[in-house]
Amino acid sequence: MAFLRWCRRLMYLGALMTWFFFVLHRATDWKFAYSAVMVFALLTLVCAGFRLLLSWREFIRFFILLPADLAQVYGEWRTRRRYRAGFPLPDTYRQANRYALPFAGTWTVANGGPDPETSHSWFIVGQRFAYDFLITDEDGKTHRGDGRRLEDYYAFGAPVLAPADGVVVKARDGRRDYSRPGHLAPFVTSLLGNYVIIDHGGGEYSLLAHLRRGSVRVKPGDRVTRGQIVGEAGNSGNSSEPHLHFHVQDSPRFPFSASLPVRFSGYRRLVREGGVQREETVEEGFPVRGERIIG
Repeated sequence: MAFLRWCRRLMYLGALMTWFFFVLHRATDWKFAYSAVMVFALLTLVCAGFRLLLSWREFIRFFILLPADLAQVYGEWRTRRRYRAGFPLPDTYRQANRYALPFAGTWTVANGGPDPETSHSWFIVGQRFAYDFLITDEDGKTHRGDGRRLEDYYAFGAPVLAPADGVVVKARDGRRDYSRPGHLAPFVTSLLGNYVIIDHGGGEYSLLAHLRRGSVRVKPGDRVTRGQIVGEAGNSGNSSEPHLHFHVQDSPRFPFSASLPVRFSGYRRLVREGGVQREETVEEGFPVRGERIIG
């Protein structure tokens, strides 16, 4: 127990020092401060893992995912070094391609947007402009009944579409969909689960993740067209319920890429005014968290 008490103290110290050096880095852009953030964040992560001994599932999950988490930390460091002059931002980035929503029908933006308030993960540059999409009913529920089965979820098995023309550079299938919605799989080894990465040209690559096992319809080298079905939404990887993770990045290597702030073209969103719901056409724009949008 003394060991766990020391782990708790080091975890709190690591979290405090991570916050201190993060603020210092933001204020001064001092390179040493960012390195210190990474070191103390790693210390916090390791100590938190030992604290999770009280829950064997979380303990096992922590160590199984540790290589992926460390890869993400390393990828973040490498990406920040590449973008010393500044990261791509919505006001300045000029996208090379036009993108449609990667689905048809009405979906809800669970996470995502172009600013810190709505962003999927603003301080993780690899997922800063990522989106999590799911399907909800009129009451805002994501499933029928009690939601104990994957098949209860409206998004499970829904077609996932290529957002623009391109060439598939990576595709993975075969990873199982975790069968306990509402919980994260304790033995997952991949953050993405089943996924497809498409090269659209101009240094832009779309990533579509958490796909249903057995649904991926493309392989590396295949040419795809905008609107073509490439898979189905699922619950594979680091996912707590069936949904689609989507973002555009600057290389085919996740997590060693920066996410890019690309706008979607020609979609509709549902807006409510005076108790009346209507559709509004968006010629080009960023969906934001909480919106219901139609592809």
